[in-house]
Amino acid sequence: MRNPGRRTRLTAAALTLATAVLSACSTEAEAPSQSLPTTSAPATTTEAHPVVGPPDFPVPPEARTQDAAGAEAFLRYWIELYNRQQAIPAGQPLRDLGPDCAECQRIARVFDETAAAAQRYEGGDVTLNDVPAPIMDGDRAEVVFGARAEAVSKVDASGTVVNAGLPAEPNLGSGIRLLWSDSLQCWLVTEFNLG
Repeated sequence: MRNPGRRTRLTAAALTLATAVLSACSTEAEAPSQSLPTTSAPATTTEAHPVVGPPDFPVPPEARTQDAAGAEAFLRYWIELYNRQQAIPAGQPLRDLGPDCAECQRIARVFDETAAAAQRYEGGDVTLNDVPAPIMDGDRAEVVFGARAEAVSKVDASGTVVNAGLPAEPNLGSGIRLLWSDSLQCWLVTEFNLG
């Protein structure tokens, strides 16, 4: 969906993920009360999803439902992950969530090559302009969206520009195709493009 010569952009963005922690409190009583039960009710448990994505930036629960809302939430997570990985730079999380996506694999390779050369990206923030409802087809979802990409350049360890990159683009016609994974209980990217 994207030409190999197109730019890759990414900025660090954080997505908060609330995790539930179950804890029990107990207090010492001098003597058991006849009017209160002496046993506690059993704790309710829910089946946990396997962790998917970087351990410190996992795919959030709202992006792990096999419906339109989950597909849209996954797209929003993916853009934040994309931004985060460019800022590092590191490609493995993009490979993991796009194992059959040629563009995802290419972007991941470019990020890893940049890191291996002791270089990094400056700029390149990607934000979503508009996100229409995903088109759903069973275990597949597709979203055509608009994205703003800020100017990006590649610099070396001293901050010297080694590649001037591209200027900002206010509205790139973009798209993503997703496939639901029953084993991971998560969407995976099969195609992705910015512009």
